Amino acid sequence: MNIDINLLPEELRPRPAVETRTLFVILLILALAGGCYLLFDAKSDAEAEMADLEESIDEVNQQINGIRQEGQALKNSVDRLDTLTKSYESFVASRIIWGSALERVQSLKPTGVDISALTQQGNTLLIGGTSSGYSAVTSYGRALDRDTKFTLSGWPTLNSATFSLTVRVALGGGG
Repeated sequence: MNIDINLLPEELRPRPAVETRTLFVILLILALAGGCYLLFDAKSDAEAEMADLEESIDEVNQQINGIRQEGQALKNSVDRLDTLTKSYESFVASRIIWGSALERVQSLKPTGVDISALTQQGNTLLIGGTSSGYSAVTSYGRALDRDTKFTLSGWPTLNSATFSLTVRVALGGGG
């Protein structure tokens, strides 16, 4: 066993190259600084992502508003088209196709009846002409009345050989 007796004063004695306490304090400071750096870096990354997300949300909201406006414009166009379609259907249902009605008047005419005048007032048609007798005119009136396209308005009148007959034409004119 050796006894080490150091007679040198403490200031002159050799020291270890690094003291453990100093090394520990340096490592602790470095660890705290690194932790703070990582914390602030993560926080700044999160803030940058939040800013990017807010920009994306703003862009998406602008797109949604644009799509809403386009959707509303399309809805208005569809409503306008429905209105026009209903107006057209109403117009078609309320008009009289006179060509078809006149062809039907001619096709129902029996022998012995000659039509010389047709007068239209609204949906009423006044038929005038000559006839060989009252029975031919009445059979013509009955034929028109039985037809779904016409309604007889009163009985036919016959003066000498001329007659007049008034019928109402159904909407669509029998078309």
